[in-house]
Amino acid sequence: MSAPPSATRSTDAPPTAADVPSLQSPLLEVENLFVHFQTAAGVVRAVDGVDLALARGETLAIVGESGSGKSTLARAIMGIELAHRGSIRFEGRTVLASGPERRALYRHLQLIFQDPEASLNPRLTIGNAVAEPIQIHRRLTRPERRQAVEELLGHVGIDPALIDRYPHELSGGQRQRVSIARALAVEPKGLILDEAVSALDVSIRAQILNLLVDLQRRFGLAYLFITHDLGVVRYLSHRVAVMYLGQIVEQAQTEALFANPIHPYTRALLDSVPKLDPGAPRKSAALRGDVPSPLTPPPGCRFHTRCPQAWDRCSAEIPRLLALGPRRARCFLAEAMTTEATTATSMTAKAMTERDG
Repeated sequence: MSAPPSATRSTDAPPTAADVPSLQSPLLEVENLFVHFQTAAGVVRAVDGVDLALARGETLAIVGESGSGKSTLARAIMGIELAHRGSIRFEGRTVLASGPERRALYRHLQLIFQDPEASLNPRLTIGNAVAEPIQIHRRLTRPERRQAVEELLGHVGIDPALIDRYPHELSGGQRQRVSIARALAVEPKGLILDEAVSALDVSIRAQILNLLVDLQRRFGLAYLFITHDLGVVRYLSHRVAVMYLGQIVEQAQTEALFANPIHPYTRALLDSVPKLDPGAPRKSAALRGDVPSPLTPPPGCRFHTRCPQAWDRCSAEIPRLLALGPRRARCFLAEAMTTEATTATSMTAKAMTERDG
């Protein structure tokens, strides 16, 4: 796998605003995506109007509580779940349910699951597991395939001497490394990582995260990183999209989101991260209640039933995803901030005009 020139960050520091790749020509675009499931109890609105874009060489983290629709979004992008409505574009081309664009997406965008033991065939050695996609997508001779497999295992920190081992003979961290090697076998341009490190021990998790940063730096990969671990998000991602009950409620560069979260749900998520000082005061009120059912989402803002700052308008109107410079937020508080900023700018301009006149 050849490494394209890429100017990402070093592995010893979290990304900064200067590291964020350009979205002028995104690798992946998702527009107004809906994924609904018909059940005996009614329609489950798992993903309800999601828009996002992933730049080349970027890590976009998707965060939120269990049941927010993160994994369903990933599966819909890959075609495992059928989208009810909306569009998916890869390198500017619309991806349909089938056809050459879908086949190109399968090769150039790979999905890595949470449980590597379940995603690896127990009857295949790890060498054969990594070689299988090479055999399908790349025209290599048997000796060339063997060499490619050994190189890929070396890239992910697996001793090529283990090439004839079976998945059950490896540790959890080693199995996840094999899953990453298998994904890299087709020379993809991006990876979707669905809770790819959440099942690993903390020390092994750190090793896999460092590996992902190194692979991104070497090969210019884009990552759509799905997780609920905000510590991992701060270390790995360039931008963050926060999902709640099937919708994106806030999206911003990682630095900006951690420094100044706008949506009350984002603030509550950040405040839920354990602190070294157990006596440190909370910056926001603790969330009350459970996540509502996607069968019957609340009217108006879907978060208003748990929001400590909710008011009458929140239960009566649906907030739109409002652009605030490079970030977006789905909240009437953000709308009020925009109105205040516009008013202040107008008053300043008027005062300057009167002074100069």
